[in-house]
Order: sequence, then C-alpha cells, then structure tokens
Amino acid sequence: MPDDPDEHFVIDTLLAGRPVSPATVARLDAGDDTAVLQDGTLVTTDTLVEGVHWDARATAEDVGWKAVAVNVSDIAAMGGTPSWATLALSLPRPIDAVWVADFARGLHAACARWQVALVGGDTTRSPGPIVVTLTLAGRAARPLLRSGAGPGDDIWVTGVPGEAAVGFFHGGPGLQALHRPEPPVAFAVALADGGLATAAMDLSDGLAKDLARIGDRSGVGARIDPAALPDSPVLASLADPLAARVAFGDDYQLLFTARPAARAAIATLGTTHGVRVSRIGEICAGSELELVGRAWPASGFDHFATGPRP
Repeated sequence: MPDDPDEHFVIDTLLAGRPVSPATVARLDAGDDTAVLQDGTLVTTDTLVEGVHWDARATAEDVGWKAVAVNVSDIAAMGGTPSWATLALSLPRPIDAVWVADFARGLHAACARWQVALVGGDTTRSPGPIVVTLTLAGRAARPLLRSGAGPGDDIWVTGVPGEAAVGFFHGGPGLQALHRPEPPVAFAVALADGGLATAAMDLSDGLAKDLARIGDRSGVGARIDPAALPDSPVLASLADPLAARVAFGDDYQLLFTARPAARAAIATLGTTHGVRVSRIGEICAGSELELVGRAWPASGFDHFATGPRP
C-alpha cells in the first residue's frame, strides 16, 4: 500500500470488490463524467469544501452557483440536460444566517439558469469547514462517452481554458471564470444529438489530466498544438499562460473529439449557440500525449495534495 495514497488509490479501493454489481442498476458506471442508469438517467455528484475549493474571495452566492455549475458540467459532458438535484450542506456552529441566505440565492440562480429542480437533501453540523455536496440527475438521448476517440480525430475545446487559473493566482477578471463557470449545455446537447463528437468529457482537472483520461478510455494518444489553444485578454496578463491553459483545471468547459469531416458543422454549432470552439490537436495511435515543442507543465492541483484551491 502506498505511504501517501492519491485520488486514484482511493477510487480504485472503493470500487474494488463491490458486493452488488453496478450492472443491476446502471448501463454505465464509474469511468465517465456520470453514471448512466438502466432507464437512461444520468447521475453525478460533486463536493466543494471551504478552504479547498473556495477561499475568502468567493461570496456565498458564488459558492451556491458553483455547486450547481460543476455538476451541470458533468451532465453536459455526456450530452445531457440537467433535471433534478439533491443537496447535502454541512455548516459550523453558530450558523451564519446571512451566508446561508446568500448561498441559497446563488444556488437558486444557477438552478434557474439550467432549469434544475432541487428536490431534497440533508443538512448537518460541521466541526470545521463548510462542505457542500450536490447530486444532479439529467437525461441524454445519445450519451457522449470518453471511449470513442480514434486516430485522426480532431481535438476540440470550448471556451478559454486557463482563465480560472488566472483568477485563482492573480484575481481580477479571471475571478468570474473561477467563481461563476458557465458550462456550454445547449451546445453539448446539440453536439451529441447531431452525432458530431466521437468522445467527450468536461475540463475540470486541466487539459493534461483530462486528455489523458480520454486517451486511456479510448486506447489512443494525442498531439496538442500550443499555438492553437484559445487566447483572451484575461490570459494576456500572463507572460507564459501555458501552465494555466493545460495544468490547472476548474474550467468546466467541454473537451471533445470529432472526425475532420465535422469541422464545418461544429463551427456552425458554436456560432448558433454563442460558444467559442477551438480545434487544438489530433488523436494519434499509441498512448503518448504530446505537446508540440513544449514539455507538459506540472499539474496545478491534486485533491489530496497540501494547499488550498478555491
């Protein structure tokens, strides 16, 4: 057993030797952005911990919004539309009534934004930080998986990966991307329903880690062109934004692959839905993940590493 187990060890240990086969209830379980139940329902869960996933720069409204948005991002990555949610909220004593009211305001705004019905949950006392866990369900007519990429496919991203990293390290305009992510739900649903993507997942842990997950599930490698990564005025504040773009995460945008023949249709879909889409590389045979002309920067975050992340 490792002296200091990481996230993969924890997940593998929890899933090993499960006494009840997930096949009894799910068509697809661990390994993609959501489970897919036998009736087609998508289910996902995310937890936000004070001092790990947010700090004093985030308002309670920001936390409420983000608790919904990070789960919506998982549903969107499957080409799905969110429907209902349950919330577990752990609070220290004495309860900060103003914080709770502001949190609810942000939570309700995000639920309204993506038409999510809050149907229940749990509240409990925390001896330490505030802990927010939201479980979200949705539906997809044609779920997108991580396992369909093939050699020759294009690699695409939506939005501008890296802006949240700028917000974390430098504040300023990047805080909007960090605290109020906007997953491209309608675009993702249209992408899936149109059969345009071969594989997809959401960008939550950084391009380097998330691309590796598509590679593992699809049995392929990838080549990324750093010059093709999308730019913005927020990223322009960094002398070398590469690490922010590929190694930090918290983007909650879509990473997907598609056949070259779909390029025009994808560009049109982006225009239709007001979503910026960028073709940043290609899928290759083998297992190597290449960043052309550059070394991959070290990962900016690990769930079990020391140090906070908002």
